[in-house]
Amino acid sequence: MRSLMFVKPGELRFDEVDEPVLVDPTDALVRPIASTTCDLDHHVIADKTPFSPFGPFPLGHECVGTVVAVGDECTAVSVGDKVGVAWHIACGTCAQCSIGHPARCLVHGDAQYGLPVNGQWGGTFDELIRVPFADYNLARLPNGVDPIHLASIGDNFALGWETVMPAIEGIDAPKVGVFGGTGSIGLYTVDVAVHCAKAHTVYYDDDPVRMAVAEKLGAEVHDINGKRDKDFHVAVDASCDPDTLRKALLSVVPEGTVNSVGIYFADVTLPLLSLYQRGVNFHNGKGMARPNMTPTLQAVADGTLHPELVTSGIYPWEQIPDVLTGPNPGHKPIFILDPA
Repeated sequence: MRSLMFVKPGELRFDEVDEPVLVDPTDALVRPIASTTCDLDHHVIADKTPFSPFGPFPLGHECVGTVVAVGDECTAVSVGDKVGVAWHIACGTCAQCSIGHPARCLVHGDAQYGLPVNGQWGGTFDELIRVPFADYNLARLPNGVDPIHLASIGDNFALGWETVMPAIEGIDAPKVGVFGGTGSIGLYTVDVAVHCAKAHTVYYDDDPVRMAVAEKLGAEVHDINGKRDKDFHVAVDASCDPDTLRKALLSVVPEGTVNSVGIYFADVTLPLLSLYQRGVNFHNGKGMARPNMTPTLQAVADGTLHPELVTSGIYPWEQIPDVLTGPNPGHKPIFILDPA
């Protein structure tokens, strides 16, 4: 089969590799219908991460697909099911997975698709994917919903739910600030904040394309360099920019919550005295995809969420290297391998 490989910054290629096989009775094999980039993938390609020296390695950890084989102990998924694949490799039953922390799985640690960490699991731009503990790591897609625009359900899309919904619980008339910049995560967050949390949602960015999408999703939109509100119950930093992170940290009410989904590969300075004086709940860490995939998919099935508005382009599989290394890959390009 073909596997999309990150070779070096700005260079991707398809390599012929052995197809994965069922190894354990809890495994499933999934053939992608459509795959897409995590916001992190764009940074990998642009040499903004420490992973460049480890190339070549398979890229990609977001896709939806069709189950083509299952092990004898799979009971929740069957051949022919359309599924979303969680980005992380998790057992589903250890102490961390049991409390909703699959990205901290005690069995597999940091293992994931699409990066050279804790084993090689391939990438979701492969033509076939082995999914361990498939009953846990796969989520069946709702009937009657176009799977193409759900390609990000295993990471960025579910992260929109995770950053907002638990944080606004119990708050009347919540106000949410979203500080964009990485690509798609901020936009998925806007969709959840506006339509699921029913929050007054303000989106900040300097990219006119993303700002237009956020406005279409129902947010109040402002340039990140302009005047900013400072009365958010929840602020989401989806920027990977230290200056924007600081703005998000200073934007919430006393005892407000700041969720940062950006990955900072170098230390940043934090306004700790101000945070102490006001009391700010700050979280930064990997998304816990699998528990958040289910409610996100249900909201899509109900017509509440609008992932199609976040999609920036749909392309044939063969165009992946050219699009992703081109001058304008878009904030959420989706690539189709098999028609749904």
